[in-house]
Amino acid sequence: MNIHSDSFYETLLKINNILVREVTPDGLFKSIAKVLKPIIGFDRCSVSLYDYENDSLSWFSQADGIVVESMDSVDIPLRGPFARKAIDTRLSVIEPDLTKCPKDDAVTQMIKAGLKSSMAFPLLSRNKSIGGLCVSFTRTLSENDAQLRFFLEKISVQVALAVENMLMYAKLNKKNERLSRQVNTLLSGDNLQHEESRFFYNCLTMKTLMSQVVLLAKSDAPVLICGETGTGKEFIARFIHRQSLRKAYNFVKVNCPAISPTLFESELFGHAKGSFTGASQSRMGRFELANNGSIFLDEIGDLDIILQAKLLHVLQDAVLERVGENRSISINTRCISATNADLHHLMVEGKFRRDLFYRLGVATVQVPPLRDRENELPFLLEHIMKIHAHDMNCLPASFHPEALQMLEDYHWPGNIRELSNLLSRLLILSQGGVIGPSELLPLLEQSSTQNSLEQNLSTGAYRGTLTSSADNKLQNTTNVQSITDVTPVLRRENDTDLHLETKQDSQFLSYAERSHLEKVLVMAKGKVGGAKGAAVLLGIPRSTLQYKLRKYNLVPSKYKEVT
Repeated sequence: MNIHSDSFYETLLKINNILVREVTPDGLFKSIAKVLKPIIGFDRCSVSLYDYENDSLSWFSQADGIVVESMDSVDIPLRGPFARKAIDTRLSVIEPDLTKCPKDDAVTQMIKAGLKSSMAFPLLSRNKSIGGLCVSFTRTLSENDAQLRFFLEKISVQVALAVENMLMYAKLNKKNERLSRQVNTLLSGDNLQHEESRFFYNCLTMKTLMSQVVLLAKSDAPVLICGETGTGKEFIARFIHRQSLRKAYNFVKVNCPAISPTLFESELFGHAKGSFTGASQSRMGRFELANNGSIFLDEIGDLDIILQAKLLHVLQDAVLERVGENRSISINTRCISATNADLHHLMVEGKFRRDLFYRLGVATVQVPPLRDRENELPFLLEHIMKIHAHDMNCLPASFHPEALQMLEDYHWPGNIRELSNLLSRLLILSQGGVIGPSELLPLLEQSSTQNSLEQNLSTGAYRGTLTSSADNKLQNTTNVQSITDVTPVLRRENDTDLHLETKQDSQFLSYAERSHLEKVLVMAKGKVGGAKGAAVLLGIPRSTLQYKLRKYNLVPSKYKEVT
């Protein structure tokens, strides 16, 4: 077959145009076949793409040009010998007469389809095979087809560029989709912890609350969600948005305490290019991003009083101005806010604007703490444990009755968030076994201490030092048990210096606790449980007291006759 040089360059130009125009496998392969068909006169043309990860031909396209009637119903095996051999060797594979080459399933199928010869060429990118171009004919090849081979070898280089371009486009498109999902996730702050399927409730209090929330979601009124830390305020905010008429638009979260006062207007209202140092381009604020959707102002009680006035203006007028711009931008956003603070108390102190409170709290939702959700802990333990076990790919753990009672008696200052965190840690330690008091109590003590420290730090109150009498008594004691698993606490000296307790301070605490237990055992005449037992006097569960007695090697019976 004689191929004119003009045809060669014309074909290159057409393939270049395809390279720019076609970015999908089907469109690319069929367009290439359409260009090659008039010049080569093939009866079958296919392009295979090699998947290195799975060591297979991942994509296979049988392009236009089939003229043999019997081929319509023939499925030639994917891993054909010629394309695969060309990919493996990175060399051209020419079979001028299929009847004379070694027979296998693929060759047999090709012969059955009426094909008599085949050529396969590797598609090379950066000296690596990314696929193969294969053309087949219903005639045998001869020496006169040498020019055809030369032509296709040169063309395969250009086809490889087109295929590489397609693969890069697919990769970039996939990356853009992933980044787009990440942006939407960041805008909404959404993650698995806030999915409806992971917010569990079974008590009457929560069922009543959620039925009210469903009604609120159908309206468009601003909602103020109040409740302690970790009760699920953010979930309820998301639930309201997902059940509202605005669900097709963005849910944008704003963590009020995290925004610097100097950047407040820029973050919430946006800024114009060049409005301040570093403003290299115009940027929409959170309110614009939430246009037609919902904006969630988390921990609104921590917002500075000066910034509250700026926020109120936007909420009242539904109009904002970007920093550095004079034009007004109308917004249509539903405001959902949340706080763990007592806003009424803050208003009395002059730290929260009364007019902003009434603007935010057209509808108010009070989320109960975990301790007020009657008889719901076993239900929550079961379902949250299953979720964590699934996430960690391990078996759920179970609780010893004493450990379960300890959880029932615990006050849960961190609410559902604290419970979820505790169960995650227990699941790691237990490895799907039974969790007893000895495994549970240290984590409860640590969690309780941490909550106390956070509360003390937020209010400026710190634990005082041990009494001098306890210090003196400890110094006069020759046999003091060293306890190293006590969580360090903060102390204030002379109302100025704040530092961590040392190991010696932990010994003071251990001695003080042991000494107090001994005194209570004497008062209870060695009795642990019951109405007049030490557990009742101490105000702690019996299982907790028994753990502490074992911890300090105290035998209650020794204190029956002590006076």
